[in-house]
Amino acid sequence: MRKQCNWISPRNCSRRCWDISKGCRGKALRGANVVILMTTIAAVPTGYAIERVDFATANDDLMAQTVALEHVLDAEALPEDPPRPAELISARFRVTSTMSERQQWGAFANDRLVARAALFRNLTASNAATRDVDIAVDPAHRRRGLGRALLTVCVGAIDDAQSRLLEGWTGTRVPAGTAFAERIGATGGLHMRASQLDLAKVDRALMREWASIDPAGYRIEWIIGDTPDHLMDNVIDALRAINRMPREGLEMEDWEFTPEIIRDGERVMKERGREGWFVLAIHESGASAGFTDVSFDRRFPSVIQQRGTAVVPEHQGKGIGKWMKARMIEKIVAKLPEARYIRTENAGSNAPMLAINVKMGFRPAWENTIWQIPLAEAQRYVSNGS
Repeated sequence: MRKQCNWISPRNCSRRCWDISKGCRGKALRGANVVILMTTIAAVPTGYAIERVDFATANDDLMAQTVALEHVLDAEALPEDPPRPAELISARFRVTSTMSERQQWGAFANDRLVARAALFRNLTASNAATRDVDIAVDPAHRRRGLGRALLTVCVGAIDDAQSRLLEGWTGTRVPAGTAFAERIGATGGLHMRASQLDLAKVDRALMREWASIDPAGYRIEWIIGDTPDHLMDNVIDALRAINRMPREGLEMEDWEFTPEIIRDGERVMKERGREGWFVLAIHESGASAGFTDVSFDRRFPSVIQQRGTAVVPEHQGKGIGKWMKARMIEKIVAKLPEARYIRTENAGSNAPMLAINVKMGFRPAWENTIWQIPLAEAQRYVSNGS
């Protein structure tokens, strides 16, 4: 339950634009409500400009460029996937959560978007000292200083006393990200295995066996779409079990869950066009025993995202994890015939969950690393490059 960010990979009114190699100049707006105030910044190559943008209110031209950049990044990181539809990508950028605030920048070459950056601040009081950073650069424009320049604007935009840690993620399919994280002095805190299950190769007999475990004293509740009010407390209790996942060297507090956070997440998913299926295991006492949930977009039906799975410690050892995941697999196979893969991530040290996934047929596809760097060290890096 964290926001993942990538160190290197996502004209309605007047505003200010900054060409870092030349200073300030006026230009037509690419997104609404955008003003950037910078005093010092690392130089970028001549011919590039970094501008404060708002992708949520971007005009059609900027959104088309954003979609094109995402397609380039996707082709590098997920070459087995077909291109995501433009409307799917647009919705991801336009629909935002009220539980976080974000500032965004674009890097342009000849008025074409070639890189983007975002700085996120969590407003739920969980991990309030951590700021997530997302930097993605077109492969054709890397090794020219754009990553450092975008990091500089992100660091320079932090003006509160509470923030003290930056966090971002990289994947092994995009080695430039790892190189950038190491170059700025970040520490790899949590190593995640990204796995794929080829649904055409699922062991149906094994899934039937697991789906029939039916532990005595437990029942399953299906939540399709929004959480019913009468199950909200159970969902929150089940989600809290995710805080027991291994964190390895990651500096992270427990995440808090409230009805407001759940409802905002459901709204964002719905407005982006995604659907969610949630399996909730409940003990006869009424206590939550565990959950597993997935999300998907019917406009891009080949990929199902496994969002989370956890069993409450008091209810472990009864096969509940296998039971829930098998029931979910059976529903996906029956109701989503166009789905090709289920993708999931697990901490490399989470042996029990990895064992279940391997038995289900999940195979390693790549690895992700969550990196962290103290804000003070990032400020030193952007000031002097070391």
